[in-house]
Amino acid sequence: MDKINNKQINLILTVLSFFIPFLIYFSTMAPTVSLWDCGEFIATSIILGVPHPPGTPLYLIIGNFFSQIPILNDLGARVNLISPIASAFSIMFLYLIIIHIIKEISKKDNLIIYLSAFIGALTFAITDSQWFNAVEAEVYALSTFFTAIVVWLILKWASASENTHKIKYLILISYCLGLAIGVHLLNLLALPFIAL
Repeated sequence: MDKINNKQINLILTVLSFFIPFLIYFSTMAPTVSLWDCGEFIATSIILGVPHPPGTPLYLIIGNFFSQIPILNDLGARVNLISPIASAFSIMFLYLIIIHIIKEISKKDNLIIYLSAFIGALTFAITDSQWFNAVEAEVYALSTFFTAIVVWLILKWASASENTHKIKYLILISYCLGLAIGVHLLNLLALPFIAL
C-alpha cells in the first residue's frame, strides 16, 4: 500500500512540476517581439527563412507551426509560446532526473525523495537564467528541454543493465541528439554523460 501511495505522489508531483513552471512562464511571457535575437527567430519562423549561423532548422519548423495556431493575437507571442512549454517540460524532466539520482544513491523510496526533488526542480525553475530563456522566442529553452530528456534517457539506459532491450534507449538518445542539433549545439555537452 505504501508503494502505491509513493507512485501516486510521484505522479502528482511530476504533473505539478510541469504545470507550476508553465503557469509562471506563461503569465510572464513576452507579449510580442523582444528587441534582440528573438525578433530574428520569430520572423524567420513565420517565413521559414534562414537565421544567423549555424541555423536552427528544427526550431524554425516548430516556430512556424506555433505561428499558425490561432491561440494568441500576436504572431510574436505565438512563437514565444514554444519557450514556456519547452522550459516547463525541462523542469519536469529535471524533477525525474533528481529522483532517479537520489534513488540510485540512497536505495530508498520515500516521500522525502519526491518532495526534495520537487523543491529542487522548482527552485531551478525560478532561477534568473532559466526564467529569462523561458519567456521569449529563443533556442535555449528548447535546447534545455532536449538536454534534460537526453540526460533522463541516459539514466534510464544505465539503470536497465539487466534488460536485453536497453538498446532502444541508445537509439532514442541518438535520435534526440540529432533533433537537438537542429535547435542548438548545447546538447553535445550531454555526450560525455553517456561515457560516465
